[in-house]
Amino acid sequence: MYNKKIISKMLITLLLPIGLLINAVIATAQPTVRLDTNMGIIEITLRPDVAPIHVENFMTYVNDGDYNDSFFHRSVNGFILQGGGFKYIDQLFDYVPTDAPIVNEFSLSNLRGTVAMAKVGNDPDSATSQWFINLADNAANLDAQNGGFTVFAEVTAGMEVADAIAALPIVNFGSPIGSSLPMRNMPYDIPVNWGSHLVMINRASFDTFTIPMLPNLFMLLLGLFIIVVGNRLQLRVNG
Repeated sequence: MYNKKIISKMLITLLLPIGLLINAVIATAQPTVRLDTNMGIIEITLRPDVAPIHVENFMTYVNDGDYNDSFFHRSVNGFILQGGGFKYIDQLFDYVPTDAPIVNEFSLSNLRGTVAMAKVGNDPDSATSQWFINLADNAANLDAQNGGFTVFAEVTAGMEVADAIAALPIVNFGSPIGSSLPMRNMPYDIPVNWGSHLVMINRASFDTFTIPMLPNLFMLLLGLFIIVVGNRLQLRVNG
């Protein structure tokens, strides 16, 4: 009988805090996206706590496979490395399909290793599929420009891969890809086999599985249920 009392009190005093702790851990879980490039792996950790709309937008492109077979199309050494705009499949160039533009959510500074969304000039709410890795501390420039470029993730592994890509020679590919296309295996022969020269993102995928945060109301109800059950057990013991 005494053991049942101890169990009852333990249910009341331990399970609720444990449940709340689990809820807090799940709430802080951050998904990681793995970029499998032909120069190595880059892992970026998303920040839904500071830019939920941007994270949801990026996750949609990843889930839809839109970044698979895309390539880095803009490299400015000491500044940024940009992707998410164009694909290359079976000797053909194409655009990454885009969804509707999203609202700007500028919060974090554009420091080295952060990942932000690209957008159209003089339009803060124009980000769609294109994104870039900050290769340096660009806060003084990008935080104050066009409403601030929204940082929604950070490179947590593979920054050396980004730096290696940025160190490659660039060519002027012309419109629409632009004048800063990073190229591997230079010099190249004519006609060019672009597949052996582009810096490809073969696949973009989620590296971790995260459980959505349990609603606080659910945790409160769970706590009340534990207390009620514990009290009934205690009454039975005393009775």
